Amino acid sequence: MRVDLRAKLLLLMLLLVAAVIGALWLMLDLELTPTREHAAAIRKIVVAVAAGAVVLAFGTAWFAVRLVRRTLARLSHSIERGAHGDSAFPEEVLAEVATTYQRLASDLVRVDSTLAEEHSRFDAVLRSIDAGVFAVDARGLINVTNPAFLEQLDLHEPPIGKTHRELPALMPMQDAIEEAQAGRSAHVELRIERGNERRIYVAHASSQGPGAGVVVFVRDVTSMRHLERVRRDFVANISHELRTPVSVIRASAETLLDGALDDQAHAREFVAAIERHASRMTEIIAGLLELARLEGGQQSLAKEAVNLHAAVQRAHDLVDSQAKAKGLRIANEVPETATVWADQKGVDQVVTNLLENAVKYTDQGGEVVLRAEAQRGWLRFTVADDGLGIAPEHRARVFERFYRVDKGRSRETGGTGLGLAIVKHLTLAMGGEVGVDGRDPRGSVFWVKLPAGREATTTL
Repeated sequence: MRVDLRAKLLLLMLLLVAAVIGALWLMLDLELTPTREHAAAIRKIVVAVAAGAVVLAFGTAWFAVRLVRRTLARLSHSIERGAHGDSAFPEEVLAEVATTYQRLASDLVRVDSTLAEEHSRFDAVLRSIDAGVFAVDARGLINVTNPAFLEQLDLHEPPIGKTHRELPALMPMQDAIEEAQAGRSAHVELRIERGNERRIYVAHASSQGPGAGVVVFVRDVTSMRHLERVRRDFVANISHELRTPVSVIRASAETLLDGALDDQAHAREFVAAIERHASRMTEIIAGLLELARLEGGQQSLAKEAVNLHAAVQRAHDLVDSQAKAKGLRIANEVPETATVWADQKGVDQVVTNLLENAVKYTDQGGEVVLRAEAQRGWLRFTVADDGLGIAPEHRARVFERFYRVDKGRSRETGGTGLGLAIVKHLTLAMGGEVGVDGRDPRGSVFWVKLPAGREATTTL
């Protein structure tokens, strides 16, 4: 049928071309003998040929449209008949239709597979992002979320189809979302209470395009804000810790240079002050360097079975003079068989720092008790004092460098403010845990858990 259609259209076009060529030839022949009669005849012929060409062109177009319509109608009718099992449609057309449908089906399968892959990839990316992500359409309806977002808001199922105004936790983001809908990126910081914990989030809203909705990224910056506060406190504390000895050393040196060297009675006092505060600066710097090595994993630790009772006794000997000056009783109740699998020097420093801290903050005539107990492959070592104790809100920060619960009392007792921080990092480096609890009726209990030594028994 396609051949018949093409032949008919070609015949009509040949007739139209032949008529035009004939008219042109006749016009050329008449122009060779230009007379008044010939001119009139030429005008008539031109008009006739033009009219004929127009009629023939419209006729050709009408006939072509009619043929195409008839062909499409037959094709549609044959497809319908074929659907009912009665088809007289030409085999070559049916073959072409079948080929076209097969190609369309293959393209659809390929497009569907590509879309499935893209959706799977998009879903994997959303799940791997640790920041919360949600998107709202132009009507404000939430249409995309990820698991991190659900966890941040403590939601059990995605709020798909709800407006962002229906979630109370998103209320602080309203202005940012509206600005993003207007085409301007915006961010906002918000605080969300989760049980007894307050989390800090920063939400960044950006437009997907005019009338296309908004995407919001919500990042948990609680740890970052905590680190920023620790850094600020560290700078302030180290400045304060160094300012005092530097000032004393400078003032003493200036006094000596101004003539106190000749005053034998007082010169020795100024020199002693310089030596004392220089030693304090040395201790601070040494502590900072040790912390830097521990945090950077540069401290060399050799694991071996360390007798904890002996370590406590060595620490006791170091603080004995300070304890006697305050009339304190130190009770070493650690069993002689208690051993931990750790570094010898590390254990000595941990025990000594904890004992020095307890002696420092225990009042005159108080008591410090050291104990140890086995806990399923671990040894829990405790240092309990009956001092003023530490309020619950301070217990999580006492192991930070230079952190002081009572700044006034801490200045009086001295110390570098790095002892507990060193205890924490040494314990972690040896694979243990550290913490502090309250003691009834007063005081504190600092504890360290370390892997039990090979010679340790399950019941001490």
